[in-house]
Amino acid sequence: MAKRLTRVDGLSLLKPDRPTVPIISPQARTLGPGLAVLLTCFATNVQATTEAEQGFELARALCSRCHVIGDYNRMGGIGNSPSFPWMVKSLDWEERFRTFYTRRPHPVFVRVPGYPRWSDVDPYYPPFEIKPHEIELITEYAGTLR
Repeated sequence: MAKRLTRVDGLSLLKPDRPTVPIISPQARTLGPGLAVLLTCFATNVQATTEAEQGFELARALCSRCHVIGDYNRMGGIGNSPSFPWMVKSLDWEERFRTFYTRRPHPVFVRVPGYPRWSDVDPYYPPFEIKPHEIELITEYAGTLR
């Protein structure tokens, strides 16, 4: 199970599972210890992005326009849209997240490759496409809010 989210610079981010490793090129190692230390200070950290972190980014981009998805936008969303923290309290939350695109009002503006459009009615909100594996990533992120 993913770790609990923490706030960093106003965003909810996952704590890394392992220490990060600075990137130092082999060429920098041959330039001497002083320059290698200096380059280490400016190096970026190598860190695998977890599925929950990827899910957070997708939820931020696709879901936060209507839903509160966590600390990221706790004062956002549309007033009558349930928040992610509230939705994960139900016993069937995982099934609901995995099939959200079949639940009103989503079928009008959510497109999933391989599934027919629910209606030919023009969407009242800008439509977006989401792939099944991206739905799983969002579900993984939502699980961290339990």
